[in-house]
Amino acid sequence: MNDENTTEDTKAKVMGKINEIKSNVQTFINDVNMTDIKASINAMVKDAQKDFHKIVDKDIAEMKKKLQKEKTQVEMKAKKFLDGHKKELNTLQAKIDKLVKSAKNVKPVPVKKVTTKKVATKKKVSKKK
Repeated sequence: MNDENTTEDTKAKVMGKINEIKSNVQTFINDVNMTDIKASINAMVKDAQKDFHKIVDKDIAEMKKKLQKEKTQVEMKAKKFLDGHKKELNTLQAKIDKLVKSAKNVKPVPVKKVTTKKVATKKKVSKKK
């Protein structure tokens, strides 16, 4: 009988603790205002979004600077390339002008007209047997 009393006492103590924990949880839930928690979570999300946008905007600004620098470098290289070819074209144009000028000074050589005569050929007639 002593064992039964001890078991029942233990059960009663455990049930008492469970009920105490249950009442503590209910009290905590009643004390905590869910609208405050929602507002707090929304504020944290908004702060995280602001931080994210700051980082993204910073990265975008850096990329714009980098692309602008690369654009300037490419434009300079293209200008140098075109200037070099422009000089080459001007040199070739000067040579062509010089050749055209010298070609105008040369007198044309008269071309003899060659006539061809047609020679009549006889048709071969084959004899029939």
